[in-house]
Amino acid sequence: DFCLSRGLGDVYKRQPFAFQQDGIWIGFSIDLWNEIAAFDNIKTEFIGSANFSEMLNAVENESVDAAAANISITHAREQKMDFSQPIFDSGLAVMMPSSVAPSVFSVIMRKELLLWLLSAVGVLVIAGGLIAFFERKNPHILNLQHNTKFGEGLWWAVNVVTNASFTIFTPLTRSGRLVGYGLIIIGLFVVSAFVAQITTALTVGELRSQIDGVSDLYGKTVGTTEGSTSSQFLTTQSINHITFDSLDALFEAIEKEELDAIVHDAPLLAYYVKTRGQGEFRIAGRVFNPEKYGFLFPQGSMKRERFDQGLLKLRENGEYSKIQSKWFGSDYQ
Repeated sequence: DFCLSRGLGDVYKRQPFAFQQDGIWIGFSIDLWNEIAAFDNIKTEFIGSANFSEMLNAVENESVDAAAANISITHAREQKMDFSQPIFDSGLAVMMPSSVAPSVFSVIMRKELLLWLLSAVGVLVIAGGLIAFFERKNPHILNLQHNTKFGEGLWWAVNVVTNASFTIFTPLTRSGRLVGYGLIIIGLFVVSAFVAQITTALTVGELRSQIDGVSDLYGKTVGTTEGSTSSQFLTTQSINHITFDSLDALFEAIEKEELDAIVHDAPLLAYYVKTRGQGEFRIAGRVFNPEKYGFLFPQGSMKRERFDQGLLKLRENGEYSKIQSKWFGSDYQ
């Protein structure tokens, strides 16, 4: 029988490798361990650890038979303990929104362009009121009902802006003509600026959607967690990035469209894409800066060989792929 230690320091960072749900241990590493243990009818007692270091110390001191989590295979750890064959190929990955470039409607609904539209409407309302007042004796307006004069003035203002000419009637008063000439000049500026704003927003949106890997991150708004290996990697690559205190804060930022992309541990991002971010986000490109995870055993453990054989069997019969797809999706590379 096995006594298996689990590290739980930051529970979210252990998902989806090993965590408790309704008092039951689940996760990729747990499923993999249980499948291998089933080959030899091995019964396992899962013991939670207060933190990752405590879990490693328990294995090194041989107070447990093994440890299963997202444990990176490193030279320093291998000198003190024994690893199984790699159970998972990890590394860093880029996550970004799965949507394509924004539509014209979504661009218009942005705060900056809505302010442009409201300002333009305000100018038309004021101009319509002024022209109705200044041209109140104009034959085109004179015989209209009082409550329709402003409407006619507003309609005239809209036509002047869109056509840049007096197509409905020509103002007779000096003040009315000044309003008309001012509208033509303002209209040309507003329409040109408005079209330029939409074109710029669509172009930027299209560029932001074209992220296929690390090389496309330059000039983008990139996020990761503070003090992480992903932050160190981005720094060495001279890629400007924003750091967050936690994964939750990082994911909330990209959900609010404050980030163009996230760089972090590939399996954690893949799990997010498959669960909380399903349909909204995707992994761009392949995993880079690779590392491998493994089960950890005390130095010289005779039990490691049994699990290496079981792991090979799982890979050969396809069960490993099924477990990986269950937790990370079929697109994880």
